[in-house]
Amino acid sequence: MRTIRSHRFGQGRSAQQILLVVLFCVLTSAFAGRADDTTPTPEESPVSIHANTEPALITIGTRFRYTIEVTTTPDVEVVLTQPAAKIGDFDIVDFGDAPPAQRDGKTTITRWLTLVGYSPGDHLLKSPPVYYRRAGEELKEAPTNELAVSIESLLAKAGNVTELRDIKGPEDFPIDWRPYYFVGGALAAVLALGFILYRVLNRSRRGALAPPPKPPHEIAFDELQRLRRRGLIDQGAFKEFYSALSDIVRTYVEHRFGVRAPEMTTEEFLFSSARGDRLQSAHRSLLADFLTESDLVKFARHVPTIADSERAFAAAKRFVDETAPGLMSPPEEEKIRAVG
Repeated sequence: MRTIRSHRFGQGRSAQQILLVVLFCVLTSAFAGRADDTTPTPEESPVSIHANTEPALITIGTRFRYTIEVTTTPDVEVVLTQPAAKIGDFDIVDFGDAPPAQRDGKTTITRWLTLVGYSPGDHLLKSPPVYYRRAGEELKEAPTNELAVSIESLLAKAGNVTELRDIKGPEDFPIDWRPYYFVGGALAAVLALGFILYRVLNRSRRGALAPPPKPPHEIAFDELQRLRRRGLIDQGAFKEFYSALSDIVRTYVEHRFGVRAPEMTTEEFLFSSARGDRLQSAHRSLLADFLTESDLVKFARHVPTIADSERAFAAAKRFVDETAPGLMSPPEEEKIRAVG
């Protein structure tokens, strides 16, 4: 009887040891799983970008609409950038913004662009950069949206056209414009002679000729030197410095290239200055980067460094210097005079 009891007691101790080992393994797995759960995950962006094009069928040289929808929460500040003349392989013809919409506690900002492409085939259209931040945070760039756009060729679509066209109707008898040219030339000569006689007869009544107005680039250089002497960078007045620098460049572009738009937004101002080939592509890019950075400082409370401010001042001076009369080629000057 004693031997049997001792054997059962040994079996009980073995069972307890096995239970303790199993319990230790379970607790170790639980703590390991909890440690894995605490591994940090990348922060998701509070800004989502969705883009689409219409119509579905786009042919070469045909305008189409590219729409960008930026959705975010009300506590996030968003800055949309606007290309000056091109986006990807497409030329910008027009653009605009739709009123912000509120859906499910989120704000959706919509911007549309009218584009045109001249290269058939498949193209990747990447949305312009979008920056965001919450109060007290630095600006971050939201994930961009990439959209595949296919441009069809009209020649490939038409195929081989073998059908004969109908004969054209008779041409109208040409008009002899020579008598009209003679009468017009004689009238112009009489008017010119009368103007010369008027100037000669009234020369004594006119006072001294007023000095010619100062060229826009000289005015811009004087304003830049005056801004430098104010010492706003050393005082840390970056917003006032960028605002004054932006006004100098805007005023110069208005008087140099005939862009009469003092109340335009930066996007509208860049689009207006790009019409009619007033500026070279390099100068448009330099102007777009400079004005976009100025807007970030003035309106998005971006705090630049002293080096950023000096670089912005140098970019403004370089833009005025490279686009001043005499430094541009004669064909470019003719384009500016024709557009202005």
